[in-house]
Amino acid sequence: MQKRHIDNCPICSTQEEAVTEQILSVIQKKSYAKNAVIFEPEENTHGLFLVIKGSVKISKISANGKEIVLGLLGPGKTFGESSLLGQDRQEDSATASEATDLLYIPKGSFQTIIQQNPQLYQSVVASLVRWMSNLNQIIENINTPSARDRVWSYLCRLKNDQPHPLIQLDGKKHEVALMLGLRPETFSRILSDLEAEGKIKMNHRQIQFLES
Repeated sequence: MQKRHIDNCPICSTQEEAVTEQILSVIQKKSYAKNAVIFEPEENTHGLFLVIKGSVKISKISANGKEIVLGLLGPGKTFGESSLLGQDRQEDSATASEATDLLYIPKGSFQTIIQQNPQLYQSVVASLVRWMSNLNQIIENINTPSARDRVWSYLCRLKNDQPHPLIQLDGKKHEVALMLGLRPETFSRILSDLEAEGKIKMNHRQIQFLES
């Protein structure tokens, strides 16, 4: 069962079978209830996490006490890569947005496997680069004055990331709104406007693009 899940892991799936077997020997499954805290800022870093069911919200609190959502991660997404590259303390918070199952590889165990298999290091770095690229997109969106442009840019990114007829929002609408720096009611209104204009069709968290 765990082998099936790590086959979808962007870090583990490209490795040789011998490396995969080493990873499977140390992997642990963890389950979290809705709104359960996985880790908080200033905690010792834990290791690598892979979402296999549910979703995880990565966030931080700004200087003025406002929550900033940095990412909404669904099945197949990883987090905690920076701990494998030497970060000792958590900088962000991770919370289960719903009942969530994770696969977890302790930092010490994973670092030992990396030392024995240096090619794995490149996969960790590549995953961290993807995360930083995602953060840059979020920052760029927040700095876009037009709320409508923020939403449309976000939807277009999802369309590129999810090559399917129906795309799926990263999380619940109010969480996505926070990630875009918008009020939930503003986000919902813009989605309704885009649907009324014939650009998209909504079905809860699923969206179909009606124009190329």
